[in-house]
Parts: sequence; structure tokens; C-alpha cells
Amino acid sequence: MSDAPAPTSVQIETSGSAIIARVQVKLLDDKELKLLSQMIDQTAGTGGITVVVVDMSRVHFVPSLGLGVLIQMSAKCKARQQRLKLAAVLPSVRQVFTITRLDRVLELTDTVETALEGNS
Repeated sequence: MSDAPAPTSVQIETSGSAIIARVQVKLLDDKELKLLSQMIDQTAGTGGITVVVVDMSRVHFVPSLGLGVLIQMSAKCKARQQRLKLAAVLPSVRQVFTITRLDRVLELTDTVETALEGNS
């Protein structure tokens, strides 16, 4: 007997040639990042996707190991000829990216809509 799947902490939607991954947790830890990465790989690997947007508006903290996973996700997207954009990053999380200089490696946008501009 199979039950309906539990609500997930990551929701994926498609918008034209982009996918939007909406993260629904405050702490983006290793477990959540692995789930996010798997869901993006499954959806973005289907072809025709040029941009992967991760909506970070609910994320308040990314541990140091999580930063490495985000770099890996970015590399996977580049290998598929896609751009990874982190959207709606809260100031506290953006500060971590700035201090670690990952804001020079990862593409940060103010909103999901900004990340999708020019990608219709």
C-alpha cells in the first residue's frame, strides 16, 4: 500500500526554457541540497532548458558544506550549457556569498522575475 508522497521541501516548476526550484526551508543543509540537486538534474536534463533558477527567498542559512554543493550544481549546469541563478537571496545569506567571494562565481539576482528576464 503506497501513501501519497510527503510534501517536499523543494518544488520544481517549468517556465519556458527555464526551471524554477522553490526552496521551502530556512536551513539549506546537506540533505535539502542533495534533494534540490537531484530534482534539478532530473528536470534540467530533459533538454531545452537554458536557465535554472533557485528561489532562495525562504532560506536564512546555508552551512559551509552547502556552499560546496552549490558550486557543484553550478558546474553541472554549465556542463549542460545552462546558467544557474540564485534568486531572492536574503541579505544574511548574500553576505556569506560576498565574504566567501562566491558572489563572483554564482549568479545572484534580486527576484525570480529578474532571473527569468530575457529567457522567454
